[in-house]
Amino acid sequence: MDKPQLARNLLKDDFFLEVMDNLKNEQISVIINTSRDETEQRENAYSHIKTLELLIGHLEGIASETKIKEKKWKIL
Repeated sequence: MDKPQLARNLLKDDFFLEVMDNLKNEQISVIINTSRDETEQRENAYSHIKTLELLIGHLEGIASETKIKEKKWKIL
């Protein structure tokens, strides 16, 4: 199986998506439940959320590599 197909499978996997969603919600909870002076904790939680989004975005990019290559050949 090639990498784009593996990435597509991950992005369709309910368990993987649930884990990613739970991790993001945990970090959102940290942001919501910190006190005013816990800036560092909020910044770390925000950074973790952005990392999760970066991971999903990277997988989406890998998953669409095949489509991009197919369109590239059609243009040429």
